[in-house]
Amino acid sequence: MSLRVFSVPVLGVVILFHALEGAAQDIQVLVSNAAGRVDPVVGSGYALRPVPHVDLNIIYDPTNESFRGGFRTAETVPITQFESEQAIAYLPASAARTRSNASSQYDFQGSMGDTYWVFPSSASSSNTAFALYLGLATYGVARNGTFQAETLNWSVESVQNLTTPAVSQFYGYAVTSGNVSMQLTTDPAYPSAQFSVLANDHKHLNLAFRATGMYRVTFRVRGTLVATGQEVSSLIPVYFGVETWQIPSGPVPATGYEAWKLALFSSMQAADPLVSGLDADPDGDGANNLVEYAFNGNPLIPGVAGKPQRESLTDGGQEYLAIRYQRRKGDTTLSTTVESTADLSATNWSGVGVQVGALTPVGTDYEEVVYRAPTSKANAVRQFMRVKVVKE
Repeated sequence: MSLRVFSVPVLGVVILFHALEGAAQDIQVLVSNAAGRVDPVVGSGYALRPVPHVDLNIIYDPTNESFRGGFRTAETVPITQFESEQAIAYLPASAARTRSNASSQYDFQGSMGDTYWVFPSSASSSNTAFALYLGLATYGVARNGTFQAETLNWSVESVQNLTTPAVSQFYGYAVTSGNVSMQLTTDPAYPSAQFSVLANDHKHLNLAFRATGMYRVTFRVRGTLVATGQEVSSLIPVYFGVETWQIPSGPVPATGYEAWKLALFSSMQAADPLVSGLDADPDGDGANNLVEYAFNGNPLIPGVAGKPQRESLTDGGQEYLAIRYQRRKGDTTLSTTVESTADLSATNWSGVGVQVGALTPVGTDYEEVVYRAPTSKANAVRQFMRVKVVKE
């Protein structure tokens, strides 16, 4: 639960399903070009693209000091870079394996006899499995002294199996002389190690999945700027189809905060909790996204339109301290409560505000309300009011 508080008159500051977007062109289903492969049958809006080698390639934008990325074809002419939402790396049934090693270092593959699927880390193994030869690359980052040690560090931020949400394990690992080096995973049994790639370079790992389905794996890429010592950190969501290439149909529409977030942020911003998370303040106005959401603000434009404002009003012939604000409607996980106290040092704000007048609609998602203190000014030496916001 997240909690934020406004205090007045000392005004303290207070499923997701992201569809792939192929607006101008078909979404590319990247498959191996090895002879003998079996291709998936793609439907409208998708196109097969056989290629021998694909890299998940990162590009650095010095103007915005951010990374973006997507699959980049290699060893084909012309070399093509796809944005993260324009291509799916496809893993066929022929890439399935069965766990046959009893060593505990292979537990991430499942129990003995379990099936798992792998993008192999070598070209020869990829051809044998009729799978893409897949790498992690930084060809869009110049090796010119921009980043300390000319190095970018990768980790896995989240893994979602959009087809079968309950099964979402993903692992990036290497095997050297029989020993497993685990690098990329969110499994607590295998703490994710940082995977480092030099600028303008690439590396290969075995990328393993424990179930079929359409996966969205969100990587975090970090680098530290030489000039300022500041860390640049961006989220890169990419899609993998394990025997399943198609996006699941009939997604549950996002509601509440998630719908608000997707409406106001770009897909890249919405995927980054440092920008779109409840505690983030992307416009730097001192109000985090929870405050903006609760009180009719825009997280990308400074200022909050409906934030609590102190007022004085007369009710029943008595003058009262009051508070006016715009509150979000239709979200059962969000609540706002007006409270009051005569002593800011008190830990218990016991006075409950009294609503005055009728609700005033503000657009379709908000309504303006006015609450007064329970005690008139004539009967209180000091008064303070606040709006308590709780998001479950």
